[in-house]
Amino acid sequence: MGPGTAVPRRSTPGLQFQSRILRLLRLGLVLVVGLLAVAMTDTARSPAPPAPAAASTSTVAAATTAAPATSLAASASTTSAPEDPSPPPLAARYVVPDTEIEPEMKQLAVDVAYALTSYEQSDDPAERFSDIAGTAGADVLAAAGEPLTHAGQWSRGDVVYPQMGGLKDGKASVMVVTRQSVGRGAEPAYSVVRTLDIRLVTGESGWEFDELASAGGRFGDVEDLALAHAVASDPRIEMPDSARLDIVAGEVSPVLLGLMADLAEVTPYGVTVMMTGHPYHVFGTDRVSHHTIGRAIDIYRVGDDLVVDDRDDGSAARAIAEWLYARSDVVQVGSPWDLDGDGDDRSFADLVHQDHIHVAVVGES
Repeated sequence: MGPGTAVPRRSTPGLQFQSRILRLLRLGLVLVVGLLAVAMTDTARSPAPPAPAAASTSTVAAATTAAPATSLAASASTTSAPEDPSPPPLAARYVVPDTEIEPEMKQLAVDVAYALTSYEQSDDPAERFSDIAGTAGADVLAAAGEPLTHAGQWSRGDVVYPQMGGLKDGKASVMVVTRQSVGRGAEPAYSVVRTLDIRLVTGESGWEFDELASAGGRFGDVEDLALAHAVASDPRIEMPDSARLDIVAGEVSPVLLGLMADLAEVTPYGVTVMMTGHPYHVFGTDRVSHHTIGRAIDIYRVGDDLVVDDRDDGSAARAIAEWLYARSDVVQVGSPWDLDGDGDDRSFADLVHQDHIHVAVVGES
C-alpha cells in the first residue's frame, strides 16, 4: 500500500455483538416510548368513569320502599274480592185506589207485605220486625215471617193485588199477592209469588197490624219451584207460586184442577189463593174453609179486568160467575152477585166478596 492510503479497521467478533445489542436496546426503547405515548393519548381521549356517588337518605328510602309498594299493589289486585254490583232498586209502593173495598185497610196490609219483603243485604231483620209489630210482637212476627227472611241477601217485594179474606167484629184478613225476588249483586237468584195472609184489627187511630197468619208457604229450593211450574204451567191461568206448590204437593182436588182447566178454555184469569195463604177457618167462624182442604180457589181477575172494576150486570166477570154456578161440580160461588136469591147459600154476595169470585167444588167420590 502506498503512503497516505487509509487502512480499514477490522472489528472483532465481540465488538460486533456488543454493537448489535446496543442497537436493539435503542430500538426497543423507542418502541416502548412510542407505545406509552399511544396509550397516554387514548386515555386522554376516553372519559373517565364517574366516581360512585354517595347514596343520600332519600335515595335509600326510595330504593327500599319502591319494590314493596309494587308488590303490595299487585297483591291487592289479586287477593281483594270485587265488590258486588248494586242490587236493583226497590219497587214502587203499591197504592190502593179509592175505588177499592176498604182502601185504608188494604193499604195497611199492602204496606206490611212490602216491608216484610223489601230489604237490603245488610239490613237487620229484627229491626224490621220491630218496626212492623213493635218490640212485644217482633219475635212472633219473626217466626211467622221466617220464610220471607234470607240472611246475607237482598229482597225486593212487589205487590200484585190485595184481596179481602175476611171482615168481622173489627178484625180483618187481607190476602196480599206479593212477588218476592231474592239475590246478591245485580240479579235475583229467584223470584217467588206468595199470598200473605195479613191480619188487622181496629184500634184507636184506625186499622192496625195484628199478625202474619201465613207467609205463603216455604220454598226449599229453585227445583221445587221449577217442578211446580211444570205441573201448573198453563199460561192462561195466572197464580201465585204458593198455589203452584199446593198443586205439586198433591193437596188440590182433581175436581178443582179439572174446573180450572175448563175455565181456562173460556177465558184467561188470575187466581189469588188456593190453600196456602188462606185463613184455615172461614173467617170469624170455627168452620174449616174449602180452601184448607184443597177444594176452592179465589179469582180476582177475569180476562184483563179486575172483578172489583167489572161488577156491572152484563160484565164478563158476572158471566163467568154464572158459568161456574151452572156447573154441577160447583157447590159454592161467592161473588159481587147473589145468583140464586136469598133462599140458597150456594151463591152468595157480601162485602168481602166484592173483589173476587170464590169457587168451591164437591168432594171426590
